[in-house]
Amino acid sequence: MDKVIKKYSLKDNQQELDDKRYWQSQSIEFKLEILESLRQDAIKLGLYPDSYESQQRLRRVLRIIKQK
Repeated sequence: MDKVIKKYSLKDNQQELDDKRYWQSQSIEFKLEILESLRQDAIKLGLYPDSYESQQRLRRVLRIIKQK
């Protein structure tokens, strides 16, 4: 895969469309890897108010939906 570098004007809305297209083309696994990397960086920078230990895992969210 060839790397492509694009230069955008500040007033150009095409960048947002290109970003959306890029992330839609990536696998779920890749997106989760990037998310975890960003989360770990935020923890190391102290951007979370809680302690480091409590932020070691992603929060599990469960929602129960009634079926008809």
